[in-house]
Amino acid sequence: MNVFQLGIRSVVRKPVKSMLLLLIVFVSASFIYAGFACQNASIQTQNEGKQAIGGSFRLEGNEANRKARIEVLSAKIGENVNGSLDGYHKEQLPSGEWMVWTDNSFETLTYGDIIKISEVDGVSDFNITTANTVVNPVNFQRIEDKDVDQSSDQLGVSLRGNLQMKYDFDVQNGNIVVNDGRMINREDKDVCVISRELAELNGLKVGDRLEFNNWKERETSTVYSAEIIGIYDFVQKITPIMSGDSYRAENIIFTDLRFPEKAEGCEDDPLYQYATFWVEDVNEYEIVRERIKSVDIEWEKYDFLDNTGMSDTMAENFNDLSKVSSLILVFVMVSSVLILLFVFLFWMKNRVHEMGVLLSIGKGKGTIVLQVLMEGLLIGAVAFVLATFSAPFVSMQVADYLVGYQLQEELERNQAEEGMVAKSVTETESSVVGVSVNIGTEVVFFTAISTMGMIVVSVLGSGIYIASQKPKDILSKMS
Repeated sequence: MNVFQLGIRSVVRKPVKSMLLLLIVFVSASFIYAGFACQNASIQTQNEGKQAIGGSFRLEGNEANRKARIEVLSAKIGENVNGSLDGYHKEQLPSGEWMVWTDNSFETLTYGDIIKISEVDGVSDFNITTANTVVNPVNFQRIEDKDVDQSSDQLGVSLRGNLQMKYDFDVQNGNIVVNDGRMINREDKDVCVISRELAELNGLKVGDRLEFNNWKERETSTVYSAEIIGIYDFVQKITPIMSGDSYRAENIIFTDLRFPEKAEGCEDDPLYQYATFWVEDVNEYEIVRERIKSVDIEWEKYDFLDNTGMSDTMAENFNDLSKVSSLILVFVMVSSVLILLFVFLFWMKNRVHEMGVLLSIGKGKGTIVLQVLMEGLLIGAVAFVLATFSAPFVSMQVADYLVGYQLQEELERNQAEEGMVAKSVTETESSVVGVSVNIGTEVVFFTAISTMGMIVVSVLGSGIYIASQKPKDILSKMS
């Protein structure tokens, strides 16, 4: 009787032990399937996450180009010469030191370039956001820390203009929500939305008017007023861009696009810091990018980026899914090998009589190990077939759990950090979690190799027990 026949007879003769081994290998193979499937699913999830959030691009100034333009303008004005050129200014102070600065016309994104990009086929909508502009609050009090020295602060509030407030990054990221009144749209003029804290401090309500002027010329500069059309509440506190109470979150006032320049005393000289463009069909994201890049503007002045507050954040989050899947594979394989090693070792220790009979009729230790290996492979083959049928369901459940876990982890991390993305993650959870897994030929092949490999390693590892026993010792234990 050959090793194969002996293996079959042994499996049938010991049904309880065979079923135990079948169950262990089935569970291991199922999770190995899930691990390989999740590695493929991570890319699909990333794409679905991008679809759920919506693709967008952001235009902002290029810092290297800014420095280069300053050097060129400085050289044109001349060394040790007072002068101004294209928004760059040089002036020697009475102390002999030189003061250089740039104005809004130098720093702003060009409005015409923004419009050109917005007209590209595939761009569904766009927004323009100004830099945070500090101005003097004329007819109301700002919020400030009384225990902090304010001598180095501008003693103002920050204005941030938007073409459409609904697209402001703090609104999009879920840091604030307007509960009273409404947000600012592109038709509005001389309007603002203030924080709940600022409204309560000053007894303000929707419909009241706030007055502002240049903080550097508080007594002489022109005063401009804006009507309060909304009051916002914090979901997550906004991280100030600079220190000082002028920039604290509660003192940020959202306005229409062209109001900050007036209150600053620079009417008709805006400072546009960002422009964001939304893609109509996210499946054409890269195509639209190429169309935009072909627009005839001074691209060297700009950085053109994926909207990092949204799609890139989610993509980074789901890139970790592949790493988690790999960890699952390693954990399942190592733990399965250890469990199988102890199972086969238990088998061999309880089969002393059988091994003694085989040794007495002239069979070698290698034949005994080979028979146990054959038993393991036979049971493993059946378990693998069963796992193949259950793999789509198990893999889907594991993938769904991992994606949900990563979303929850991202949400908790954002809630622990002020000014980071919070709402956008939860709002897209139902769409993103619906991930698809594909059990292809490659996954089946690698799972089969891994499953059989675990059995071989476990049997060979447990075979050390037989190798360490002398035939006489094994025969003596038969009695």
